[in-house]
Amino acid sequence: MGLDEGTFVQTEYAPDVVAFNARLGALVREMGWPPQSAQAFRAQARERLADLSPGGVLPRSPLAREITVPLADGSMRARVFDAPAPTGLFLHVHGGGWVVGAADEQDAYLEDLVRGTGQTVVSLDYPLAPERRFPGMLDDCEAAARHLLDHASQQFGVTAATLGGESSGANLALAVALRLGERPAAVALRALNLCYGVYDLSLTPSARDWDDARGGILTTARMRWYAEQYVPDLADRLDPAASPLYARLTGLPPALLTVGTEDPLLDDTLFLYARLLAARSPAQVQVVPGAGHSFNMMPLSVSGPANAAVHRFLAAALTS
Repeated sequence: MGLDEGTFVQTEYAPDVVAFNARLGALVREMGWPPQSAQAFRAQARERLADLSPGGVLPRSPLAREITVPLADGSMRARVFDAPAPTGLFLHVHGGGWVVGAADEQDAYLEDLVRGTGQTVVSLDYPLAPERRFPGMLDDCEAAARHLLDHASQQFGVTAATLGGESSGANLALAVALRLGERPAAVALRALNLCYGVYDLSLTPSARDWDDARGGILTTARMRWYAEQYVPDLADRLDPAASPLYARLTGLPPALLTVGTEDPLLDDTLFLYARLLAARSPAQVQVVPGAGHSFNMMPLSVSGPANAAVHRFLAAALTS
């Protein structure tokens, strides 16, 4: 972990990672752009995700169960993966550009997190944009997280918790953590696991310069569209609650930031890492050579070591 002069030296990347980045880029280009509607795009994105899975179907965990989390105005579904003897509760916020994705689209990844950390995992099935935009989506995630943390002892038998997510889920997770820092829940967060998050909706330099030729699942055009669905007003995208890179970052629990060198959100992670250190909030970073967006969800040679580092970090945070 960490950064040094050799981190970004262009070396020969793992062949399976290079092939996956190319295949993912081809699948994305086949989908065309822009989508006819967010609703149609969700169905199409779920089909493409299944295409990337073994056997062409999304893995479904027999260990998962569904719960309903009450909110002040309505409720939110969540997917629970119970640990046999839980050491804590990991609150998970899935990615998908605030527009696509669901709590049941990364079962294998979350099962692995249970095994690796000993925590019970709860993945929030939050409402998506553009039907539910900023700040409503963030308000819902905060309310659900607060309820789960306030009832963690009675409902899950734990007194410690961690929080994290991927891509737009990392954005929401960090924004929720900042709000919990201002008004803590009954169970405090011990750590944050933030994977290739988007922390500046006005787009960092790497996010502004990523076309189809670069490969992978994200391009500048797609990222702009995602941001427009979540926060339509350009000025509002600089609100620290929408773009946590601009927030006051003091007092956060220790954070591990993970990103690949071939991810257009690379600068988001690097910039956030620097800002956390300047705010004296404990932070570590792992930059994975050759890896693109969403790499750790796939059975790649670089995914196992990166995920194992996350598991060690979270497990250590629960015992510190």
